[in-house]
Amino acid sequence: MRRPISLLATATLTLSGAFAQGADDCANAQPITGLGPHPFDNTSATPTPGLSDCNGLPVRKDVWFLWTASNDARVTVEVCGQTTLETRVAIYDGNDCNNLAQLTCSGIDCNAGSTVRFSANAGQEYLIRFGSRAVGTTGNGTFTLSEFIPALNPNNGRYYEVVPENLSWTQARDRAANLSWLGQPGRLAVLSNQADLDWVVNNLSLGRPWIGLFQDTTHPQYSEPAGGWVWLDGTDATFTNWFPGEPNNIAGGGGAEDYAEMFGGGEWNDAEENHTSTTHFLVEYQANGVGSNYCAANANSTGSSSSMSADGSAAAAANDLTLTASGLPSNSFGFFITSRSQGFAANPGGSQGNLCLGGTIGRFQQQIVNSGPSGSFAIQADLLAFPDPAVGTVGVLPGDTWNFQAWHRDAVGGSTTSNFTNGLEVIFQ
Repeated sequence: MRRPISLLATATLTLSGAFAQGADDCANAQPITGLGPHPFDNTSATPTPGLSDCNGLPVRKDVWFLWTASNDARVTVEVCGQTTLETRVAIYDGNDCNNLAQLTCSGIDCNAGSTVRFSANAGQEYLIRFGSRAVGTTGNGTFTLSEFIPALNPNNGRYYEVVPENLSWTQARDRAANLSWLGQPGRLAVLSNQADLDWVVNNLSLGRPWIGLFQDTTHPQYSEPAGGWVWLDGTDATFTNWFPGEPNNIAGGGGAEDYAEMFGGGEWNDAEENHTSTTHFLVEYQANGVGSNYCAANANSTGSSSSMSADGSAAAAANDLTLTASGLPSNSFGFFITSRSQGFAANPGGSQGNLCLGGTIGRFQQQIVNSGPSGSFAIQADLLAFPDPAVGTVGVLPGDTWNFQAWHRDAVGGSTTSNFTNGLEVIFQ
C-alpha cells in the first residue's frame, strides 16, 4: 500500500527551482525539485517539431521542466491565477524525449490557466511541458505543484476526486482506471444510491463530470432513451437522478447519447461519447475493500487475469456485501461460487483457469450474470442465505470464514472455454 501523503511537507520543501524559466527543448529540460511555485517564461521559446498534440489541441511555444517525485502522491500542476497567458500543460512519464509517454494534458480551464493531476511514484522523473494556447501569444508566470488528497466518504469508505480534464467518456473511463490512491485503482464513480450522491454533491466541487454510468445496448431491457443503463461495476441503474426531461437521446452534435454526465447540482444528463461540454470526470477509489485475495488467476482472452473484490461490510449483522468480478472479457456470462474452504485445482474440467475453492462448493442463487461492455459483473450477496449444498442455504455468523470466486466463459484461439478469477477470503465479524 502506498504511503499516505503528509500535508506538512508542503511547508518545509525547498523551492530550488525558484529561478528556473524552462528549457526550450525537451532534451535539456530544466530540473526542478519540491512543491510550491516555479516560474516559467515562453517569450523566446520555439515549438517542438512533430509534437503538438494535447488531447487534439496544439501546444505552442513550449518550455520544458524535469521534476522528480520525492514520495508517492497524487500531484496537481496548476497555473490558475498565476499568469495572463492562456496556457496548455502536459505531463510525461520519465525523461526519454524520443519516446514520450503522455500521462495527462489540459487546456484552458480556469481563467487563463490550466490544471492537471497525475499519480506520481517516489523517485520517478516526470517531464512538465508548458505552452501557449493561441497562435503568436507568449508570456510568463508561475505554476504550482501541490499534493492532492482525495476526499474520504466515511459512510462507504471510498475516496473521491474530481479530475479536471476534458476527455471523451471512454477516455475518462480508461484514465480513471490508471489512477491510484493508497494502492487502490480508480474508476469512474458508481453512485447507485441517494446517500452516495448527496455526499458527493455536498463535499466536492463538481464542475461537469462524467460518472461511471452508460447505456448497454445489448441489455435485455435496453430501449431508448431510458432502458439498459448500467454502472461500471456491472449493476443495473435501479437508482437514478436524471435532470428533468433526461435522458432523451437527443445529441446536439448528432449520434447516440449513451453515456452519463453530472451537473453541478447532482442531476444527470445523457450525452454522446465525445461531449466537449463535459470538462471533468469523477473518480472513486475503494480504499477499504472487504476481504483479502489469494490464489493467482490465469490470463484470459483480454491478455490479463480477472480478479475478485468485495465492498460493503464484513459485519454479518449488516448484511451488506457486494461481490464483484472485474477484468473479464466483454459480454461474457458467469456466476459466483463460495466455500468455507480454500483449495487449488488447475484447469478443472478443461477450464483455462484455476479453481481456488475446496470442500463443498455452492453457487449463488443469482444464477447467470453478464460482464457486458465493462468487462465486470456484480451481485449483492444475501448473508442470510449463503449456498451450502449440504443443507441448502445457511446464514453467515460472526467468526465465519467464507471464500469466493467467479467462473466465467472465455474464448482462446477461437475455441470456447472457461476461466476463473482469483480467490477472495472474507472473515466475518
